[in-house]
Amino acid sequence: MREKEKNMLTDYEKNTPPLETQRLILRPMTEKDVPDLEKWLGLDEVYTYWGRKATRGEKNPGELFVDPRPWVKRKPSPDFKWGMVLKEKNEVMGEIAVFDIQNGRMGDVGYRLNPAYWGRGYATEALQEVVRFIFTQTAIQRLNGGADVRNVASCRVMEKCGFVREGTVRQGKMVSVYCDYHIYGLLREDYEK
Repeated sequence: MREKEKNMLTDYEKNTPPLETQRLILRPMTEKDVPDLEKWLGLDEVYTYWGRKATRGEKNPGELFVDPRPWVKRKPSPDFKWGMVLKEKNEVMGEIAVFDIQNGRMGDVGYRLNPAYWGRGYATEALQEVVRFIFTQTAIQRLNGGADVRNVASCRVMEKCGFVREGTVRQGKMVSVYCDYHIYGLLREDYEK
């Protein structure tokens, strides 16, 4: 990795910078967002194709902001995680992340929304901005995505954002369930074309 690229990623490891689109502000979530998260984060339909059920913390979002072991010194995470704030309501109605970043070169994308906002293009709008940020402000060269084959909406989001379907895993393990799922990838060179 070139020194400039290495420095770019290191600068962003410390904080997830806020991003803005026409209808959304993407920003780190705080305890102040718990009332918004309580409206949707624990709903069963959010996890239909997520590969698992909601965790205790997701059902009780206040717990997500409590460090269960505050005495442990943790390394800064290289991952990026944003709450999707709908500008017109100033409400956290979804989240999007680039996680499992490996060697500063490759990471996975994931997103989920309050079902009340499904089908309105918010996930596509947020993912387009995250892709732009990743490929212009970090050294990451590849983004991965995966979606249960039955999750047609999520597959369309990735395809609209330039991700290429690279294959289908048949009866593979997706988090904690076995299902058929599509694998998607987007390279920096694809984005720069």
